[in-house]
Amino acid sequence: MERGNVLVIGNSGVGKSTLINAVLGEEKAETGWGTKGTTTELAIYKSDKIPFRIIDTVGFEPSLFKQHQAINAVKKWSKDTTKESHKDNKINVIWFCVEGTKSKLFPKDIKDLLRATSMWTTVPIIAVITKSYSVPEREKNIKMVEDAFAEQKKHGKNLRKIIPVVAATYSLNERAFAPPEGISELIDVTNELMPEGT
Repeated sequence: MERGNVLVIGNSGVGKSTLINAVLGEEKAETGWGTKGTTTELAIYKSDKIPFRIIDTVGFEPSLFKQHQAINAVKKWSKDTTKESHKDNKINVIWFCVEGTKSKLFPKDIKDLLRATSMWTTVPIIAVITKSYSVPEREKNIKMVEDAFAEQKKHGKNLRKIIPVVAATYSLNERAFAPPEGISELIDVTNELMPEGT
């Protein structure tokens, strides 16, 4: 296996594409504002700067139909790659993105993640707290993610690390801003979790 594969999953608008661009070190994934998710289908990104591929998924949106669509897109891709016995397409690590500016993580969000990735039940999960601008709130966010995963007895044990990140500089005004951070740690931990030989 030449490179490992990282599956990026989470609700629409959590900043998956911005995170991917920060990790790649270039603007490859489309980002945006609006009333709909930016990523409309699975996309695979790679760069010479990192030793793994990143698979971006359709974000989970509030409507039941859209959530079902997002879950099925990941499941279909997983089944197709397994059928074709492409070992290069095996998922090695999952980044589950949670927005740091929100103060709630519902068990349903974790269940949707687990349903979408049901073919990869033993794959290590890194919970990435995106938009983690507030340093004082990081501990609360980490505890919130730990508690949400602890409720999922079957696959909750796959959570290996929780990493707060700021993927792009966030400006409050001309003098106050949150600089990017956590990206190097995310890359390092992901590499550590990759199986030998990738």
